[in-house]
Amino acid sequence: MNGQTSKQMEERESEKRSFLKSAISKVSKGLSARRNDTVANTGPGISQQTDDSQMSYLADEVYEGEDDEVSIFSMSPAQPQSKIMSVLVGVFVAVGGFLFGYDTGLINSLLDMNYVDKHLSPNHNGFTTKQTSIIVSFLSLGTFVGALTAPLISDSYGRKTTIIVCIVGVFFVGNSLQVAADNMHLLVAGRVISGLGIGLISAVIPLYQGEAAQKFLRGAIISTYQWAITWGLLVSSAVSQGTHQMNSPSSYRIPIGLQYVWASILATGMLFLPESPRYYVLKDKLDKAAKSLSFLRGVPETDAGLLEELVEIKATYDYENSFGTSTLLDCFKSSKTRPKQTLRILSGIAIQACQQFSGINFIFYYGVNFFNKTGIHQAYLVSFITYAVNVAFNIPGLFLVEFVGRRKVLVFGGMVMTMSNFIIAIVGVSTDSVIGNKVIIAFICLFIASFSATWGGVVWVISAEVYPLGIRSKCTAICAASNWLINFICALITPYIVDTGAHASSMGPKIFFIWGSLNAVGVIVAHFTIYETRGLTLEEIDELYSKSPNGIQSTKWNKRIRERSMNKLLKPADKLDSQQNIDNIHVAPFENGSSLHSKQSVQYAAHPPEMGYDDLSQNYVDLGNGLGLTTYNRGPPSIPSDSSDEEDAEGGPSHRSMDNKTKSSINEYMAHLMESRTESTRQTVQ
Repeated sequence: MNGQTSKQMEERESEKRSFLKSAISKVSKGLSARRNDTVANTGPGISQQTDDSQMSYLADEVYEGEDDEVSIFSMSPAQPQSKIMSVLVGVFVAVGGFLFGYDTGLINSLLDMNYVDKHLSPNHNGFTTKQTSIIVSFLSLGTFVGALTAPLISDSYGRKTTIIVCIVGVFFVGNSLQVAADNMHLLVAGRVISGLGIGLISAVIPLYQGEAAQKFLRGAIISTYQWAITWGLLVSSAVSQGTHQMNSPSSYRIPIGLQYVWASILATGMLFLPESPRYYVLKDKLDKAAKSLSFLRGVPETDAGLLEELVEIKATYDYENSFGTSTLLDCFKSSKTRPKQTLRILSGIAIQACQQFSGINFIFYYGVNFFNKTGIHQAYLVSFITYAVNVAFNIPGLFLVEFVGRRKVLVFGGMVMTMSNFIIAIVGVSTDSVIGNKVIIAFICLFIASFSATWGGVVWVISAEVYPLGIRSKCTAICAASNWLINFICALITPYIVDTGAHASSMGPKIFFIWGSLNAVGVIVAHFTIYETRGLTLEEIDELYSKSPNGIQSTKWNKRIRERSMNKLLKPADKLDSQQNIDNIHVAPFENGSSLHSKQSVQYAAHPPEMGYDDLSQNYVDLGNGLGLTTYNRGPPSIPSDSSDEEDAEGGPSHRSMDNKTKSSINEYMAHLMESRTESTRQTVQ
């Protein structure tokens, strides 16, 4: 069985290598197409780039051939990538989460405003249980439809365009209806349309964040979406505190109208942000993908590390796409290119359902009413405190998701949530004293704190990162839609569970027995189905699901993949030793007679092809999925010309033109890059 598995893995690696070779060519051509104008203006030749590292390599070579095709591939060491832009972009687009949180918290306060009860309710005396259920839940009905619609727009027109259009074309319309509402029907219609816009945003923003972020920041950045939701809840509560006693339409129109401000900030800012680089790869616009990555990583478009990332994305997508187009049904089917896809999508849906069944939205939707009916005084103030706790404890969650890992955060966070809910229920049914109420408030805050630091953000992280590129937007949309569907069910049935319709609590704190039991189910689901994806690229996650037999062992496989990636990067000490020994490296000819420049640290010349995997480990830069490309330590074939190969006074090579023979040499060289990986892959499998 192990031999058969090893053979299948070896065959898969062989197929991936062929797609990687093709991706190198496509990336080179895609970038050169956009740089043709630059080459035409500056003339054929080679541009130089200074590197501050220990080894000064020749970089960013641009050649123009007879057919006017420019072949480029950077051979310099990768420059350090900036984390600032990834963080700023990820945090800014999280304003979409703020919109959802604000609207969620707003309805909690709005339904207990005296003016709203008297003027918007049909009987002008307060909303019935059925009416309360409809007003609260129908926002989630709209978000469910919006989330399912998101892939149709985001895959066709882009993640960036989708966010802008759904704000300006959908959310503004729904918000306008809510502001103008003077009866329940118009208010509900506005909430449904606003929900449609929020649903679109909820599916696209975590997707955009995940595709734009660096792998070591991805979890924290996607978690800012949940953090923004908590800020929305807090701000809506603060605004409602100042307006709920007004005896005029301003009591609800001011809080609702402020949503124009948050939405306008997001829509305007998106105009200046780049499109997702992976969306451009999806559309085969590699020049634009490189430009987007350059903006997000803070390095030139011809940087070696950037090109490697782009080649990796392109090769993985081409390999996946070679097996046909993707539909919604493919999101539920495992295949050769999508290992354990059925498990992935079902686990994503399951944790989204468990997040909503945790009981968190019961507090945020009906907290004010619950506190009033269980004898807790100053319900608005207590509700505001719960929102503040939600905001504060989301901050440690941004770090836990990266430093502790997805699995542990979900499991241990779920345990604390389960314990808190059961204690709330037990104290609530055991006593009706002031001390009992304080204990309930304390453990409600503990429950919210543990939810905010764990399940609140990590669920969105997992839903945005564990799926292959070809179906990622569809899977993320399905997960978001399942979240909203369960949200809708909870919001619809909760009033009937806790209230008889005459505002006399029929269940009260007993409902926390239900939430506690469902939290326990969530712990079990997370333990057995969630894979540890911390620190992996989106493309390496496919490899994790391919190699790890189950979620329990995924932590071990995650560590192996990350260590392999780190071991294949040159250490500073290795770079220094290589620089000291450059003069001792002889020029090694290719079979066709072309040679390699010693000034480019040609490690291949110093190591014959028969060297083992351990010897090669320091000469490879990982591309994910077990693929390697030696770009940092190996130079391209030299370009013969009629003139001398002697370098100019500044240390740069002289400008040389490229004939057909030279082009053939380069193509052979690029192919040789990948062929040298075969032996190491076989040893890894064994």
